[in-house]
Amino acid sequence: MVVIECPHCSEDIEMDDDAYGLFECPICEGEYEWGEAPKPSTKKRTSKRKSKVTKGYDSNIGYNALNFASLGITTMLVFIILIGLNSNSWYGFSYSEDDGEFEGNFGLSYVELIITEDERESYLDEGFTYPYLKGTIEGYESALGEAEANLNSVEEMCDDLEENEQCDTMITQAQESVDFWNSWDSSGSFLFVVLLLTLIIFFVILSCKSLIFLNHNDWLNSSDEMLNTISKIENITTLVACSILSIGLVMFWLFVPDIENLWDINEVSVPSELSSGPGLIWWTTMLTSLALITSTTFESVLKKRA
Repeated sequence: MVVIECPHCSEDIEMDDDAYGLFECPICEGEYEWGEAPKPSTKKRTSKRKSKVTKGYDSNIGYNALNFASLGITTMLVFIILIGLNSNSWYGFSYSEDDGEFEGNFGLSYVELIITEDERESYLDEGFTYPYLKGTIEGYESALGEAEANLNSVEEMCDDLEENEQCDTMITQAQESVDFWNSWDSSGSFLFVVLLLTLIIFFVILSCKSLIFLNHNDWLNSSDEMLNTISKIENITTLVACSILSIGLVMFWLFVPDIENLWDINEVSVPSELSSGPGLIWWTTMLTSLALITSTTFESVLKKRA
C-alpha cells in the first residue's frame, strides 16, 4: 500500500501499489488520476516445434595421422591395381633339378615359363660350361585353342580306330589339358573384371579423401553438410571396394587349377621340390586392401567417439 495526498482536500488516502486509473476521493469525492499504465507483456514466443539438429562434419576432430595414412594407402592401392592389371606374378611355381631351375609365372591372360641352367655344357668343348636361360610366353586363349585342337585331333584319330586303352588315355590327357587352360583363362578374366571394377570405385574414394584433405588445409571451403556426405560416401565405398577386392582375390586362388596337373597330364612325376602359390602382386594387393579396411574402421570409431 502507498499513502498519497488528495489533490483537492489534501487529506491522506491509501492506494494499492499497482493502482492505476481515475479515482474518487472518499473524503471530498473529488476525482483524481493515479498510477502508471502497465507495460505490455514482452514474453518471447517459444516455438513448440523442436529445432532439428543436423550432424555436420565435425571440424574439431582434426585431420590426424590416421586420416593421412588412409589417404596414402588408398593412393598406393590404386597404383598396385594398375600394375596388377599387367602383372604376370599373380600365381607362380618353381622347382630345382639337377639340370637347372624351372619357374612359371601366371598373369591375368598369359603364362611365362623360364628355364635356367647355370652350367650347361658346350657342344664344341665338353669341358666348357656356360649359363643358359630360356623362356616362353603363351596366352591362355592360344594355349586353350591348341589344347582344344589337339583334343579334336585325338578324337578324330580314335574314331577311325577300334576302341583301345591307348586312345582312352590320349583323350583323357587332351581333355585335362583343355580343362587346365580353360580354368586359367576363366580365373584370369574373373580377376581382371574384379580389379577393373574396384579400380573405378577406388578412384571415387581417392577423390573423396582428397576433397577432405584439401578442406583441412583450407585450400577448399566446402560446407559441413557437404563434407559430412563426402565422409559417409568415403567410408561406405571403401568397405565395399575392399570387400569385393579381397573376396575376388580369394576366389581367384580357389578357381586356379592345381599346378601339379601340368605333370599329371603328361603322366610325368611331379617334382619333389615343387613350390607354388599366389605371387607377389597377389599378396601385396591383399595386404594393402586389409590395411585400408583397418584404417577406415579406426577412422569411423574415432569419429563416433569424438
